[in-house]
Amino acid sequence: MGMTIWEDLIQGSEKWHAARAGRVTASQFKRVLTAAGGKDSSSWKDYALTLTAEIISPEIVPAFAGNRHTDRGNELEPRAREYFCQLTGLVVEQVGFITREDGIVGCSPDGLIVHEDSYVAGLEIKAPAPKTHLEYLLNGTLPDEYKQQVHGSMAVTGLDTWHFFSYCEEVSGKPLRPLHLEVKRDHYTERLSDALDRFLIYYG
Repeated sequence: MGMTIWEDLIQGSEKWHAARAGRVTASQFKRVLTAAGGKDSSSWKDYALTLTAEIISPEIVPAFAGNRHTDRGNELEPRAREYFCQLTGLVVEQVGFITREDGIVGCSPDGLIVHEDSYVAGLEIKAPAPKTHLEYLLNGTLPDEYKQQVHGSMAVTGLDTWHFFSYCEEVSGKPLRPLHLEVKRDHYTERLSDALDRFLIYYG
């Protein structure tokens, strides 16, 4: 399955919000499949109604205005991306929005990793509060709250690897030890891809 990259979109812009209206996007895949057990979510009806409302009247559907946590994430993301590149030696290209071949299911990754002019993996950056970051480090696994987003991004793009990078700074601005995970496509990825296909039938 091929992917389409919307190169002219800037994440968070009005055009970006407009492009996502009515589309099933990775940040909301948790409303399609649960993280624990990989079961169909009970939110299908509500999510389908929300998406339909966005199509009917996209101008009156309020966009998420953010909070102090998302503001922090937006502020730190460029530094986190640069730090990721320094640590790994990988080349990351920023993209606005990506859709599957069907044009309906999409994701907005924090970057695509390029090797020899080909996209080989994706990147999801989180910049949580210190306590949350420390919990991530102690657990050393992909947090459940981002499982659908990360695996869903692989389902959308067809890529087999997605990097998860949790970044946090001290008051002085010095980075703490990050959490860097390479998440591989597995049975959960395929289960989510199947659930998305079935949700589209329901949504349609």
